[in-house]
Amino acid sequence: MAKKKQTSVEEPAEEKKEEPKIEAAAEKNEAANEEEVTLEKPNESLAAELGEVKELEEVIVEEVKKKGAFEKAAWKPKTSLGKKVKSGEITDMSYILDQRIKILEPEIVETLLPGMQTDLLMVGQSKGKFGGGQKRIFKQTQKKTQEGNKPKFATFAVVGNEDGFVGVGYGKSKETVPAREKAIRQSKLNIIKIRRGCGDWGCGCGEPHTIPFKVTGKCGSVEVTLIPAPKGAGLKAEKEIQKILKMAGIRDIWSRSEGQTRSKLNVLYACFEALKKLMQFKLDNKTAESLKVVEGSSKAKV
Repeated sequence: MAKKKQTSVEEPAEEKKEEPKIEAAAEKNEAANEEEVTLEKPNESLAAELGEVKELEEVIVEEVKKKGAFEKAAWKPKTSLGKKVKSGEITDMSYILDQRIKILEPEIVETLLPGMQTDLLMVGQSKGKFGGGQKRIFKQTQKKTQEGNKPKFATFAVVGNEDGFVGVGYGKSKETVPAREKAIRQSKLNIIKIRRGCGDWGCGCGEPHTIPFKVTGKCGSVEVTLIPAPKGAGLKAEKEIQKILKMAGIRDIWSRSEGQTRSKLNVLYACFEALKKLMQFKLDNKTAESLKVVEGSSKAKV
């Protein structure tokens, strides 16, 4: 009976000890809830501020995309040709190309031919066990040294207004971004104008949708021949050559290539050499009228 009394006495003692612990924990929870309520207000203001910053960044990015990287007002020309272009003495790209004046500043082309489009051609391939062999924009090479492998990247760019002016360029560097910038800069310095017309014997539509006559360009062992095609034929050529012809404003053409066509750079340079020859032949007025020949672009304005 004495043991039973001890248990009956100990039970209320334990209950008395647990009650203050529970009360203390409840007080702590209430205090923590109050702190959370007080902290929610500044967090909400910070979130609102961060949202406004993100919106501003998006607006800035959109404005930069619309404006582009080139601004004529901020351009400081270094050559006499660039100074004449900025002052307004020269307003036509055809005049510069006809006089065979060398272009040393890409800003000249951006000023006289606004709205130029750029594209990078597939001249390289990926490496690796699973993705090897797939076409890529950058051509990667590497040099083995005692320090390790030193990679280099190269790319091929084409620019044009799809209306008679086109240019190609090749750039290489230790990184991808400088290689791309070099290629685009070089393509603008190599700008040319071409002749377009309706040279197919079975068409006679009178629109400058193809080339006026057959031309052949060569680079290394590769020869690329461009042949006039009737309206609606499309660009019957290699995929990367199609991009160059599209930038030049040609919509219908047939082509034939010979030689080691696996060397992609020689194929592209041979196509560009063929386009150059369109301006090297002399045409009399009757032939030009019958073929509806158009030189360059009539839409180029400053």
